[in-house]
Amino acid sequence: MAKTLIGALALASLPSALAFSNTSPFFLFSTADLLIPAADASIADSSAVTADVLGALKHCPTRNYVIVEQPGVSSTDYADARLAPRLAHYMTAQDGVRSTFAVPEVVGQIDTDALRVHLTSNCAPSNPDQAWYALLKAPAPATSKAQREADLKTQDDALDDFVADKMGGQDYTVIYTTAPQTEAQAKAQIEQEHEAQQTYEMEPPYGQNVQMELKRDTWAHVRRANSTSDEGGLFERYQYFTPGLFMGFAAIIPLFLILLVGIRALTSLEVSYFAFSKEMGPNAQKKQQQQ
Repeated sequence: MAKTLIGALALASLPSALAFSNTSPFFLFSTADLLIPAADASIADSSAVTADVLGALKHCPTRNYVIVEQPGVSSTDYADARLAPRLAHYMTAQDGVRSTFAVPEVVGQIDTDALRVHLTSNCAPSNPDQAWYALLKAPAPATSKAQREADLKTQDDALDDFVADKMGGQDYTVIYTTAPQTEAQAKAQIEQEHEAQQTYEMEPPYGQNVQMELKRDTWAHVRRANSTSDEGGLFERYQYFTPGLFMGFAAIIPLFLILLVGIRALTSLEVSYFAFSKEMGPNAQKKQQQQ
């Protein structure tokens, strides 16, 4: 069930012209094993997501719960994991997280009131002093790109500090809900991006026209040749025992041994010179007649 933050926001890589203007992402991570039917959905209705979350939290699987409300964002704000590194860390099932659930595009807003009613009615602990439920309302990030990235990082650090300090870093469920930008916020962001694009196009690519004569640097080859010729000893710069020589020696040694055995066999023969002489006397003639 675990998935990366960028994998969950696959639709964020689409061009801005094709992105949904009335949708926003949803995240949930928990230290308990949750069974959510629509865990692989890329787009879903807010009512369906709310029903799935209520069904997963029906038996109060953890002791602590956090509901985050983040307005004025879209899936493109979370496409880069560097803008929300701690959220991306939790969504990759780290630090004891066993279940994650992300929907890149949620149509409408999640019913956080229904979630709060369920938690307060069914999951309230017997000890009222025990930290078990918290609601974090984050402000909408700025419309300018630099300030928007800084706001998202600040809110991401605040969530991580709350989970680590207040919830003890264990036995918790975080429900991260978002809301899309309003029409005024979206219009202001588009205007700022358009102005930034025009400013970039009006600036010359180079401060001044620079004219220079390009020459080929041949000294680098000379320096490289001198450095390689002077470095190391004789046996480091040259290779004497090549694979060809090794194969030649491997073939010559058996042949030399065979030749040596043959020569020693020939030299070990003991035959008298009389054995090679021909008998010419009368005894030889009688032997021929008898045959």
